[in-house]
Amino acid sequence: MGEPRSGRKLVITGDTAPCEMTRVAAHAAELLVHDGTFATEEAERAAETGHSTARQAAALAAEAEVRMLALVHVSSRYNVSAVLEEARGVFPNAFAPRDFDLVEVPFPERGEPKLVEGGAKVRSELRAEAEPAPTAE
Repeated sequence: MGEPRSGRKLVITGDTAPCEMTRVAAHAAELLVHDGTFATEEAERAAETGHSTARQAAALAAEAEVRMLALVHVSSRYNVSAVLEEARGVFPNAFAPRDFDLVEVPFPERGEPKLVEGGAKVRSELRAEAEPAPTAE
């Protein structure tokens, strides 16, 4: 089976304000999935409602030394690109996943985690092509 090796670490939060326990749990994770509901101008509202700004999530990712940050639960009031730009000012390896996106998380010695846009749809299509056609009985 080979020599022992480090595993992969993924941390997924729900709707949450940034907190020390998340930072501790996420330390050195390959992927942190974190609430980024609000832009910075709504930091007070984020605190009142128990959410995070994208910038706060990015700062937590940087402090926790994660390799990649997925921002989720971005409010529909925002252009996701603008909120993502805010986060990337603090943590460049941030993205906002869309339907069918995949994140490949290889073992550390095999490379960095990477976003595969639309990857789940492509895999599903490839699987359908590989399946034998149904036969009439």
